[in-house]
Amino acid sequence: MTEEKSENLDLLSAEEAAVYLGFSVDYIYRLARANRIPHVTFGRRFIFRKTDLYNWVGTMVQGA
Repeated sequence: MTEEKSENLDLLSAEEAAVYLGFSVDYIYRLARANRIPHVTFGRRFIFRKTDLYNWVGTMVQGA
């Protein structure tokens, strides 16, 4: 997937999701493996949609 297509879909790698959320990469992987954060798995790779992460943070704030 080209960078331009990735930007249009707002798809993030685990590393990019960690930066976006302000978490460590290790924590993002732990959340994904426990199915506690919205993601899609392609083989062994986790992919995150920026809009899903934004909504997930919103539900976490409301539940606090």
